[in-house]
Amino acid sequence: MKEYTIADFLKENAAKDNVSFHMPGHKGRSSLYEEAGYGELLREAAAWDITEIPGADTLYSPRGALRNVMDNYAELYGARHTELLVNGSSAGIIAAIISSVPVGGKLILGRNSHHSAFSALRLGGINPVYIRPETDPDYNIAAGISPYELEAACNENPDASAVLITSPNYCGMLSDIGVLADVAHDHGMLLIVDQAHGAHLKFFDYYAAKLREDGAYVPHPRHAAESLGADIVVNSTHKTLLSFTGSGILNICSDSVDIASVSEALRMVQTTSPSYLLMASLDINEKIMRNKWREITAGWVEDLRGFYKGASRINGLDIVSGNGARGSGAQDEEVFALYRYREGLDPTKINISMAGLGLSAERLDKELRYKGIITEMIHGEYALLMTGAGNIRSDYEKLLTALKDIASGYGFGVDVDRRPRSFDNIRLPYTNVPIEGEYVPLYQAEGRVLYDPITTYPPGVPIACPGEVLSMEVISRISDILEHGESITGVDEEGMIKVGVGY
Repeated sequence: MKEYTIADFLKENAAKDNVSFHMPGHKGRSSLYEEAGYGELLREAAAWDITEIPGADTLYSPRGALRNVMDNYAELYGARHTELLVNGSSAGIIAAIISSVPVGGKLILGRNSHHSAFSALRLGGINPVYIRPETDPDYNIAAGISPYELEAACNENPDASAVLITSPNYCGMLSDIGVLADVAHDHGMLLIVDQAHGAHLKFFDYYAAKLREDGAYVPHPRHAAESLGADIVVNSTHKTLLSFTGSGILNICSDSVDIASVSEALRMVQTTSPSYLLMASLDINEKIMRNKWREITAGWVEDLRGFYKGASRINGLDIVSGNGARGSGAQDEEVFALYRYREGLDPTKINISMAGLGLSAERLDKELRYKGIITEMIHGEYALLMTGAGNIRSDYEKLLTALKDIASGYGFGVDVDRRPRSFDNIRLPYTNVPIEGEYVPLYQAEGRVLYDPITTYPPGVPIACPGEVLSMEVISRISDILEHGESITGVDEEGMIKVGVGY
């Protein structure tokens, strides 16, 4: 581990009390913030908010403290090389794609990919080959990508350069990355994994391995894509770990990837004035996880196990669980036996429903908010609660108490006007992503090729993707969602959508 890193430099620089005639404009002082009533909040932050002053590194040519942080992350995740992300994982996904697929080439990707992946298609002049995620039969939510689906796509498109898989997805469902990597590599393609929601998985793997070394029986398969043959892995460390919002890392894991090409692509999509606050938070996150990963992960696991056991006793609470059981109180109390992952489930994502008690997902979300609990999103009949390294035991206890109180106020057998499913797995024909677009009314778009994705948000899973040919079925589906008041991107307030010109 390299000791002198970003946070060390920023702490030393703040103590010098220099007079600044350098960016940024606030000059590291808080007097104006204090006059505005925000001094206490911003005093320390302003002192650490610098740009590339003498002694500081530049993100585009890191040689000192920044390089040390990058090297430390690579060692921590077992990667060949790590890039720091200050424009979120979106920048990493775009850079990974445009550095791996030539202009006019093909990318095989899941239809549940993030919006940034579709942006990369257009920026890179890349043609999509869409594959559909499976549907979980117990819960009717998006599951992982089937190796058979990928194999078929690779056989039909041998000229594709890379594959993009999102794992975990928004609901915490995992794909079998090891098998998918074998399929991609057998066809001479790179595997890029959008692991934005799974930066913690490496530490869960470490913890399971440590328990095995100590003689415990831990039937836990590895889930971190860095360990399973992926070539490039993008992690939003801010989502489940301890860095600030907008920060992340891109791990290059194989010799098949040209590091220089990825770095060049990142220079095109990241700011030339990277936030040292974000980079310092990445530094601090790495230090904490390196030194405290065992304690953090052990506490996290035990808190989750306690929650799932308590939740299994709440009548009327349906929960996406480790044994596939569903219904009021139907779960085994050992639903979260240590590392007994359900096939393809990350248990740090808690999906709950009280539809059997007559509560829609929206109503459950509101009831929880009344009790001071903020959910991540709602999807279908479920509310998703995303746990993280910062949660503590009392958070789970408060959640259990809230759920018990809510359940006691409702009775069984009440019909609920369930919202439309946010997950859609409609198969649409597709062609190249249009370069030019025009706006047309949604109801007149049958047979047109979509320019921008149409996406329910949250969870951000596209109903229709760029390059797909719109059918009346999907148009009706979108209309139905809009009528229920669900938020959709890609359809404006006048009901217009963007389609390709001449398509």
